[in-house]
Amino acid sequence: MSLYHKLSRKPKLFLSVTGMNLHQFQTLLPQFEQVYALLERKRKCKVVRTGRKRLRGIGGGASFANSLSDRLLMLLFYYCLFLTQKLMTLLFKAADKSVICRSIQLMRPVFESILPVPERARRRVLSLADKEQQRRKKRIGSVEEFRQAYPELTFIIDGVEQLKRKPTAPAKRKSDYSGKKKRHTLKQIVISTPSGIIVDQSPSVGGRPPDFKVFKDEHAARGIANEFTDYRVTLYGDSGFDGMKDVGLPLEVRLNEKARRTHPLTREQRKLNRLRSRTRIRVEHTFSRRKKYAIASAIYRNRDEDYDQAMKIVGGLVNLRAYDRIFQRTGLQL
Repeated sequence: MSLYHKLSRKPKLFLSVTGMNLHQFQTLLPQFEQVYALLERKRKCKVVRTGRKRLRGIGGGASFANSLSDRLLMLLFYYCLFLTQKLMTLLFKAADKSVICRSIQLMRPVFESILPVPERARRRVLSLADKEQQRRKKRIGSVEEFRQAYPELTFIIDGVEQLKRKPTAPAKRKSDYSGKKKRHTLKQIVISTPSGIIVDQSPSVGGRPPDFKVFKDEHAARGIANEFTDYRVTLYGDSGFDGMKDVGLPLEVRLNEKARRTHPLTREQRKLNRLRSRTRIRVEHTFSRRKKYAIASAIYRNRDEDYDQAMKIVGGLVNLRAYDRIFQRTGLQL
């Protein structure tokens, strides 16, 4: 009996070891199978090792020892528990850890194509705003009246760091060393909604630069905030993003006020900080859900080049559970 069939009888255990609800996995399984078939056909059109045109018909050769559902579980196990691949050979039909490694590499694009990764979640949130805009436009006489009556979109921004192994290259040791953590880290700037949907994750950088510098460089390179031009967007952040108002973003920025050595905070500023912190703290709740996947919380021991793709899949898993919470609370199907 395969591991998937064993776990399918225990939904609570399935959730705890994979980070995905059993019902969600079974619902998405046909889509996983469809995308996997397309990706495999594309991969096998050429010889895998040399890249030359394939002469033998597709379908020949040895088949996988594990079913597709079990190979999907390999990635979920690895991301949720961050087990060593050698230990995972005891859980699946694998003679060597290289079988586990290859299966995880093949499953990454499958999950990335189906899960609500940050880019897909951002498009979904903005599309819902467009539908609401069209609905309200029928009741309001002018566009200006609509823009004033339209409820604003709220996003929260913050930086997250994860410990990594000490680099061997001297240049990487310097660029990846975080003065805050006193360790070598990888850093990302994350933008989420108050309901816990991750709408953007910046490409990872070494832990040396501060959060605002990373955001400013990434905004100049990608311009994610420009997608919010047609909406009333409010962005909350902590005092580490001090100076964001001077960047000229097409949104309203509400940051916690920072006390200076010669200019302590007034009573009104402290009260305003408390009010803003009630909204901003929700991004920490999103981080806690992201860090329930051990690959995002333990010391990262894989290649730095694979980090962004891994966190994109983790963000998709976090968003999938956020969609489920929103549906149970409001009945809105995202």
